[in-house]
Amino acid sequence: MGVTDFIIPHNKDAAEMGRDIIRHITVNRLRYNKPVIILLVGDSGEGKSYTALKILKIINDWYKVDTLKNMEHQIVYTPLEYTNKMDALLHDYDKKKLKALIIDEAREIVSSNLWYSFVNRAIADVNALHRTIKPLVLIVVVQFIRDIDVSTRRTVQYYFKCARPLNSNVNLYPFRLWKDDRDIDNPRLRKRTLRGYYVKDNRKIPLRPKKFKITMPPKDIAAAYDKINKERKGKIIRRKLEDLVNKMERELGVTQNKAVKLAEHYMNNPDARVGIVEKKWKHIQLVDGFKDLHGLNTIEVKDFKDIMKEKLGELEDEQKKDKGK
Repeated sequence: MGVTDFIIPHNKDAAEMGRDIIRHITVNRLRYNKPVIILLVGDSGEGKSYTALKILKIINDWYKVDTLKNMEHQIVYTPLEYTNKMDALLHDYDKKKLKALIIDEAREIVSSNLWYSFVNRAIADVNALHRTIKPLVLIVVVQFIRDIDVSTRRTVQYYFKCARPLNSNVNLYPFRLWKDDRDIDNPRLRKRTLRGYYVKDNRKIPLRPKKFKITMPPKDIAAAYDKINKERKGKIIRRKLEDLVNKMERELGVTQNKAVKLAEHYMNNPDARVGIVEKKWKHIQLVDGFKDLHGLNTIEVKDFKDIMKEKLGELEDEQKKDKGK
């Protein structure tokens, strides 16, 4: 267990030391033609995506890659994008310097089974292609490690957990995953803190960082990411809505009393509401384009909101009663 994950120069700036550690554990493996797979986990709103961007920028900076110009080629949301972007990273001459790819969480717009298969395939691809074509850093943004199947988890090197206190920067807790195969018949996946040294006055001093403070990415990069995020997910949601409209028109056959029929459909299909119909405090919010896609007039939209507000309120009351039992 005397493994050293990093050796870095001493720096009084803790943030700089954190960047040096991340750079070492990623770039150093690539130098030896080894893939790097990082699971970035945490609840919604804990800063996972921005943290992935910071890691991406650290790697890009080392290879003198402009993150702002290349970010769109290095972020994947769905299987539809994955194949083309991975192929470009591996084979396009103008993307030769791009060494990292982010799979950003999109389970709200991709079915859970499809997301599960997609993420596991991506990890398997990076592991399989590193020797023959090009080693890569794959940063997988997920909520839980169980989004990765058990056998695939054993090929992951790093497990980073994000937690963001209110009105503060992200705390990143870094762990190295390792296979405990002392019992050959029952190997276990375990995690440990990173182990390394910083060099000061020609002396190596042990360092086991428990967490890094992660600040926001530069404003221009964060703004560009938000734009890409909105466009990508917006297109997928619009396609889902169009498919839903066509399906409902076939099933319902009539358009009278649209507000009631739509409300019944969304109440009977909770998954269809995600990202499309949401109750915010005492108001109902609809995704952009909802009115046109469903062919509703202003009165029908108001009726639909009123019905959904009442039905979702009743659902919340029932859930509260169930918790109180």
